[in-house]
Amino acid sequence: MERFAHSFKVFWRAERLLKRNELRLTVTKVQLTAIASLVGLFGLLMLTLAAFFALTPIWGQAGAALAVAGIDLTLAVIIMAWAVSLKPADEARMVQEVRDMALSDMEHELSLANAEIRAFRKEIVQLVRHPVDALLPGIIGPLLSGAAKGLKTRKAKKND
Repeated sequence: MERFAHSFKVFWRAERLLKRNELRLTVTKVQLTAIASLVGLFGLLMLTLAAFFALTPIWGQAGAALAVAGIDLTLAVIIMAWAVSLKPADEARMVQEVRDMALSDMEHELSLANAEIRAFRKEIVQLVRHPVDALLPGIIGPLLSGAAKGLKTRKAKKND
């Protein structure tokens, strides 16, 4: 049972570290998404105005607006793709392996405990159904030794 408790502690710590790492990764992704949104918003506004005014004489108002919007949306998509592509740190994989080993060890310990409980239950059922058969092997030894001692004392008294 000590091994089960140890495995449970290891599992609990590993799971806690994984969740903490996952939360940290999620927070980073949200922060980068927020930054991407701000860049997309302010940069879009300023770049759009500058590009629009620069391209208006060349392409006209509609062409300049279309070109500026395409550039802004491309920049926002690139930043968003970077935020989504973030992966967990390398130590998270190691912690996952430790957690999986602890979980496997806990399962093994539980199966051993289950087998012990089944064997104990079988012995109890046998004791209830056939009490003489169940108790006889444990009683024979003391009865025989007691009988042997009794015979020795009888012989000793007869010889005196």
